[in-house]
Order: sequence, then C-alpha cells, then structure tokens
Amino acid sequence: MRTAKTDHRERMVRAEILWPILMFLQKRYGFNSDLFLSARGLDMRTLQGKETQVNARYLSELYEEATRFTGDPNLSFKLGEWANPHSLGVFGYLLLHSHDINEALQKLCRYYPLIGRSLKPLLDETQNRYKLSFMFSHAGELIALGKYQSEIHLSAALSLINKIASEKITPEYATFRHSQPDDLSEYRRVFGNKLYFDETENALIFSKEALAIKTLYENPSLLQMFEKEAETYLGMEISGGFKEEISGLILICAGELDFSLETVALKAKMHPRLLQKRLKVEGSSHTQLLKEVRKKLSARYLREKIDISTVAVYLGYSEPSAFIRAFKQWYGMTPGEWTASQSGQSR
Repeated sequence: MRTAKTDHRERMVRAEILWPILMFLQKRYGFNSDLFLSARGLDMRTLQGKETQVNARYLSELYEEATRFTGDPNLSFKLGEWANPHSLGVFGYLLLHSHDINEALQKLCRYYPLIGRSLKPLLDETQNRYKLSFMFSHAGELIALGKYQSEIHLSAALSLINKIASEKITPEYATFRHSQPDDLSEYRRVFGNKLYFDETENALIFSKEALAIKTLYENPSLLQMFEKEAETYLGMEISGGFKEEISGLILICAGELDFSLETVALKAKMHPRLLQKRLKVEGSSHTQLLKEVRKKLSARYLREKIDISTVAVYLGYSEPSAFIRAFKQWYGMTPGEWTASQSGQSR
C-alpha cells in the first residue's frame, strides 16, 4: 500500500511518544528535558496524562535540538538500537519466546499497544516477501512517520529482531519517504546496502526465508503464559479504570520479576507518590493490587504445574516459605493442598 506524502506539522500525537526519547537523552547524554518541555508550555507531569496530546512537530524539534546538543548526526539510530526485549516487560518476552521471527513480528504488531498506542506496526505479506512498516495512529487515521521517527522505529525493530534471532537478519531492502542524505554510511551499517529514498512509505522488506529463522529463546509454554498476561492487560486497558490499568502494569512487571512501586510508577509514567494518591482515591493501593495480582497468578502458575519454589520466584518472594504463608492466607490451605484439591475436582 502506498501513501501520499502529507505535511504533518500541525498534527497531534500522544504525549507518551516523547517520554522514552526524553528519558534516553537525559540518562545517556545529560540532555535537559525540562528546558525543552518548558519552552513549549509542557512539563514531565503533563506527559504522564494518558490522553495528553502534543503537536507532532515537537518530535522533529526534539531530534534536531538533541542532535545539536550531542553533536551526533546519527543519534536517531543510536536511540533505535537502544531497544532491548529484556527491558520491555511482557511485550519483550512475547518476542523472545516466539517460535521464529515471523511469529515474533506477528506478536509485535498484535501487542504493540502494551508499550504505546501512538504507533501502529504493520506486517504485510507480498508474494515471497514480508514488509514491516510503522505509522502514526491518530483519530482512526494512519499517518506516515517523518525522517527521524522512521530512522528510530525501523532501526529499533531491526535491533529487536537481531537480539532474539538465532542468526543475523538483514532486510532485502529498505524504503524511506524522505530524500537521500549525503552520508549513507550509517544507513548501510544498520539496514544493508539496498536503500531507496523519496518512496511512498517507510518500510523494511524481508524474504520469507529470513523470517523463518528460529529465535534463540523459543519456549511455547512461556509464550502462552505471557500471551495470557498480555491479553488480560489489553482487556483492562480497554474496559477498566485507573486501578485496573495499574493492575495490568503489575502483571507486566511479573515478566521482569520486579513488582516495586517505583517500577510500576515508571511504567505508568508518573511519580510514585502521585500513583499512590490516585489509587487511594479509588480506595486501593499498590500493596493491595500487588496482593490481588499475586493471588491470581499463583493459582495460574500452580495449574500449569510449575513447582512451588519457581512460583515463589515468579511472584517476587525471597523464600518459598514466604509464598506458602501468603498463599495460605489467600486460600486457607497450602499450595500443595490446593493443588491436590484441584486434581480431585478434575477427576
């Protein structure tokens, strides 16, 4: 599908798309995020609003200002290659445990809303090839990415692919909507030698043989488990309120074995104190939601015949004995007794 070029300077995008870029620049280079935002009437708290939107041109302005600040004309590629499946929670584990790269990209497209709803990845099959592209999703309309965004997101996708693949994968060719830059060395390093500019879409084209390459960490059992968590979270995002959203984030944290308030708040893009305050308004707390999520997950893990010591680790307990005490409070019996009772019911 070819898309006509459009001037997007006055289009709006979700503020969430600025957050990870600012965090990367601030941590890696000491970029002053507050100064950049204040010049545009924004602050970090504003970006935390779930439905907050900002002018799309702020993205280009951020890349240009950050490039001047760092003196690195290839900054967008570094940001893209920073992507790591191990730091993406349940979303990353879905990619890691897929059967092959084709399945991993199918999961990437299905579950991308777990890490952001502004972008929509698309995987299309064309004869003996697959095409991976990214578009902005706004008000039901798909909008093409600009130069910097395409460099970041295409390089990020390729970086994720090669961090889970059993052998190196290079696209057959890559297409870009912007004009050809003077220096192609970084493009060739990242995407290979076949590059086309002034095209109608930003895309990576792969052979079917390339996407049939197995992943390094294929695990059907873990894939099924994390896919259930992902579906649960997506359902909460669609139908639930703030409390349900935070429960979903705690579920994602289960994949990282880190249930701390600070980690959950980071994923919610808000200060821990603000998160606790909003939960209190809804009559809940991080501790209460964590207890509910652990209770639900413990039963699921035991049904899947995962041993007690492993379940304790999955749920963030330092010792199996601590998990057993908590389980007995929840269900009035030990995990072993509960498992035996379930076996009896299934006969």
